[in-house]
Amino acid sequence: MIKHTAFFMINIWIRISALSVLLCILVGAYASHGITSQFTMSNLNIYWTTVIYHLFHSIGLLFVALFNNSFKKQFYVHLICICFLLGIIFFCGSLYLLVLKNISIYGFLTPLGGLAFIAGWIILLVVKFKG
Repeated sequence: MIKHTAFFMINIWIRISALSVLLCILVGAYASHGITSQFTMSNLNIYWTTVIYHLFHSIGLLFVALFNNSFKKQFYVHLICICFLLGIIFFCGSLYLLVLKNISIYGFLTPLGGLAFIAGWIILLVVKFKG
């Protein structure tokens, strides 16, 4: 039963990462095909930085899920995936809202998302160095 549940959760992470990559490609294409003239240079820089962070962490999420067998404890796989997903939602989500809709009320989530990204990478680093 536990193996079945772990396999199910890994499949969930793979699906979430695939959806996240798809969304990243869509928001990238949205900016590439004509709306860049609507942005200030500052907002355009924020937007493309957000897309890059979104893509890197979506792919990072996918790799952690795909290579889950290299972890001694599945707990760390899920913890890293949760950190990356929260980072995508908080960091990228708040910046997309800022640039696309001029909604800045969620700006406090941006550094929390950045901390989630950092936490995910630190956990991955520590877990892999411990062997």
